[in-house]
Amino acid sequence: MQSQANLDNVSINFEVAKQPLLCHCSEHQMKQVFMNIIKNAIESLDNHGTVSVSTYCTDKSVFITIADNGTGIPDDIKDKLGQPFYTTKEKGTGLGLMSCYKIIDEHNGKIDFTSEVGKGTVFSIELPLIKEIIR
Repeated sequence: MQSQANLDNVSINFEVAKQPLLCHCSEHQMKQVFMNIIKNAIESLDNHGTVSVSTYCTDKSVFITIADNGTGIPDDIKDKLGQPFYTTKEKGTGLGLMSCYKIIDEHNGKIDFTSEVGKGTVFSIELPLIKEIIR
């Protein structure tokens, strides 16, 4: 995603936990989730701004947040996001966020967002933490 960010004059910042955050997941599916959300964030920035990705954990969960300081999501469409074939993009399919919600649900996780028009959007993903490595 860095090359797309560079083309759009967008900075991507990472603040990741120092300790390993272990959870059962499909690497390819999680990559799809992150790419979809980061791509949407970059596109909301209109050729300038910042996307911040951070991770942390509690005793039971791994948290990943992806925040942007873009245009934000108007209140009247917030409930529609994630519905099949709903899109605000001229060439969008309306399947990107829907697939993110489905993937996170299949991983026994939660995904949610907060947004304010003119200030940006924060997507939060929570996944169950594995406390010990099973061999």
